[in-house]
Amino acid sequence: METHVLPVEIRTQTGKNANHRLRAEGYIPAVLYSHGESQNIMVKKKNFFKIFKGHISENVLLDLQIQNFSESPVKAFVKDYQRHPITDEILHVDFYRVTMTEAISTKVPVEVIGIPIGVKQGGILEIIEREIEVECLPSDLPEKISIDVTNLSIGNSIHVKDITSPKGVKIINDPDIVVITVLSPHKATEKVVQPATEEVKTTEKQQS
Repeated sequence: METHVLPVEIRTQTGKNANHRLRAEGYIPAVLYSHGESQNIMVKKKNFFKIFKGHISENVLLDLQIQNFSESPVKAFVKDYQRHPITDEILHVDFYRVTMTEAISTKVPVEVIGIPIGVKQGGILEIIEREIEVECLPSDLPEKISIDVTNLSIGNSIHVKDITSPKGVKIINDPDIVVITVLSPHKATEKVVQPATEEVKTTEKQQS
């Protein structure tokens, strides 16, 4: 898997006001942690979004180059992040430090391959789980989990237990979780209409 280089800097000031100033200067406040230890860092927004274009994923392996440190780059991945509820701005990022000989647990996006038989018959393809949680060595971390849906008929589903994981990768989700299904047009319509119906019932109850 490709590793992306990301320059970061040590962050000496913390707190709400300090973080606000950093964001105004074009930085994202961040933390690098592992096994109970943490280090305050910051990363330039422009550098961060050169790697994460539109979607921030846990399955991207990074070489964090810490400014003014002579040691080798730190291998890490994005474990969590916070967005502003209104502006959608990235407010904070948590990086998790890894070693190449230690297994990690993270999420990998699902890639759907093919057009289901059920869709050709008028059914609706629904992707319920867009990410799968896996455990593996960093060197075995896949960019995505590919699932062939070609033979999926209306009313059929693919569960976690039906997925063949790449070599060296263990899927750790509940085996019985439904990942992908093909709904009949009637079922898909019911699913869309039901929340609106419930809302009307709630409103009527409040008015009474």
